[in-house]
Amino acid sequence: MWRPQSIEEFEQAVTTGALEEKHDFDAKRELPSNGKELAKDIAAMSTDGGALVYGVEEDGNEQPRIPTPLELAGARERVDQVAQHSISPTPRIEFVLLRLPDDDGRGYLVVLIPASPQAPHQVTVGDDRRYYGRCETGNRRLSEIEIARLYERRERLNVDREKLLEQCIASSPVGPAVPGKHGYLQAFAQPALRDDQLWDHAVEREQGNEQLLLRHLGESVRSVRADWGGAHLGVAPNWRQRGADKWSLDTGLATDDPDALPVRRRAIADLSMDGRCYLFYGGAADANERSEGNPPPFLLYERGLSLNLAQFLALVGSFFEAGGLYGQIDVGMAVTGIRGATSAHLYNDHLGSTPYQDEGAFRTGRFDARLLTEDPTAIRRYLLDRLLKAISDGQEWDPLASGPESQWRRV
Repeated sequence: MWRPQSIEEFEQAVTTGALEEKHDFDAKRELPSNGKELAKDIAAMSTDGGALVYGVEEDGNEQPRIPTPLELAGARERVDQVAQHSISPTPRIEFVLLRLPDDDGRGYLVVLIPASPQAPHQVTVGDDRRYYGRCETGNRRLSEIEIARLYERRERLNVDREKLLEQCIASSPVGPAVPGKHGYLQAFAQPALRDDQLWDHAVEREQGNEQLLLRHLGESVRSVRADWGGAHLGVAPNWRQRGADKWSLDTGLATDDPDALPVRRRAIADLSMDGRCYLFYGGAADANERSEGNPPPFLLYERGLSLNLAQFLALVGSFFEAGGLYGQIDVGMAVTGIRGATSAHLYNDHLGSTPYQDEGAFRTGRFDARLLTEDPTAIRRYLLDRLLKAISDGQEWDPLASGPESQWRRV
């Protein structure tokens, strides 16, 4: 889905003919005065996703080529009100306001509508009670067969995230974790509506250069501050393609010597081309054999956990943004094999913590994909905070924070 980054980029796309009205794009001179027509536009676009643009007029060939800035005051609020009160269920939408540099009260309104896992969306205003989709030339009523198929799709997308997490755990490259010896972090992230062309869209954005895309994805991982001496995705040497539709970033790929870095201590991230992403980190918990204790203490490494999860989510966010993905994503995290583990952070400070009393920690959720780039810590904290609080006897802290948040805080 195209999202203009500036008013200059937008106006250039309009005047050069880069924009064409089709099933996933529609441009209008102004907002419809009729709320029902606006509701039909939004509901129709939500079936497969796309963008509505206001402030562009058609030329003599009925193509959107003429910029016609409109008054922006109240425009976004009106669209939002229609979406909230005239469509059922309410679709998710995002707004981009492009203001004129010499008159910030006027400009263009871009309404981004991701493909909805809750489609079909019914227009309820004016007793319409109908369902709409898009064709290349505009809106159209959906047939009974199409509506039935969309309801079937909705049921399929009612994802059981717990089962996804079970599949994620079963994907461990080294088998199950062993409590008292080593614990693993595994995580997944995927679009609620998978797109088999997501990777192709991302490559296309890089002028068709796949290596350039891989370089940018690697940069997103290394952008996360890495104050950690153990394995993490930021030190993975290079990408390797696995099979026909998967790329892997693996800290163990620097050498062919299997003893250089045991597989169970590696950090591995897999990106499937349809958006299914997987993380394995084998250093979540380990027996500290350098300790003088006998047996050696079994420690949960909070910084390694947080860092690898943060880098993985940054990588996924960069991939999804490059592919033009908007809408909802499902995520999950499992830390397994940690019964009896204590906090490495407290241990290093010569403090102690109560051994963890469960086999693992598990959490899943559904989020807006925008969070991966707009608030990258939000999902990580949601997934990890309960575990971090439990392992530190009820104290809260952020292992990746450099300011006051990195300090212990009694709850």
